[in-house]
Amino acid sequence: RAKAAAWLLARPVATQPAITNVAACKPEYPPAALKADATGTTTIKFTIDATGKVASADIVKSSGPSREHRLLDRAALTSLSGCTFRPGRDAAGQAVGASTNVEYVWKLE
Repeated sequence: RAKAAAWLLARPVATQPAITNVAACKPEYPPAALKADATGTTTIKFTIDATGKVASADIVKSSGPSREHRLLDRAALTSLSGCTFRPGRDAAGQAVGASTNVEYVWKLE
């Protein structure tokens, strides 16, 4: 059984997973980060299962070096992990588990 499961995860992905409605899960700017004028881009690696659910999420690149940047990173991770994803698809159009990186840009307006 373990070999069969590994084979399923190893199937080539023709279409990467994607967030279906970013506006619905937009992170709030943490007040301390706003006060410190912290900006940057948080990159999160999401592993999405074949049903579109988040199996795991990890920050792969921080928005910056400060405590306020870590607040931005945590806010992005928490909010975007609650998003609805469209699963990846293989060459035959079947839904498959896959990973994708999502960048969230923090900017002051």
